Amino acid sequence: MKWLTYGVAGLVGLLSLFLVTMFAMGRRADAGRIRTSTEINRPPEEVWKWLEEPEKFKQWVSWVSEVRDEGPNGVGGRRSTFMKDPNMGGQAVRVDSVVREHALHRKLAIDLSSPLGFTGHMVYTLEDLGGGRTRLLTDSSFVYQHWFANLMEPVVTPQARQKMEGDLATMKTLAEK
Repeated sequence: MKWLTYGVAGLVGLLSLFLVTMFAMGRRADAGRIRTSTEINRPPEEVWKWLEEPEKFKQWVSWVSEVRDEGPNGVGGRRSTFMKDPNMGGQAVRVDSVVREHALHRKLAIDLSSPLGFTGHMVYTLEDLGGGRTRLLTDSSFVYQHWFANLMEPVVTPQARQKMEGDLATMKTLAEK
């Protein structure tokens, strides 16, 4: 019977260590932050279309099933993006965004929120490299309101970074056709 007591105590200890580690990692300075960069062989005005035009946006952002723009493009413009997240069994996820900065062909900053319990900010910056080339930089940060998602941030953020990098690679391929 002693081995059972030690086994249960060991399991509880390991679980406690896991939870404390995840909690601590979720409190690091760059928790929830994703930065990426890609160079696209197209001028900024052509790359910009992939950010603003709903049909183009749907082509490069994975999992997107629908995009609804409300009002004109520019500061205050609103968009609802509907996605089917395979990590959640294909559950439909709505992400709402509001444009807070709009510098045509140079910078697009948006505030994001989802009823699933996260808020965030995303900034797309386009740098004209000359010769019809653009560097697209993304800088985003997210905060999770649900305790479990918040606890799992050290897993969620790297997965989100990987998705963003894959989506940007898709945009590059499509834009360069």
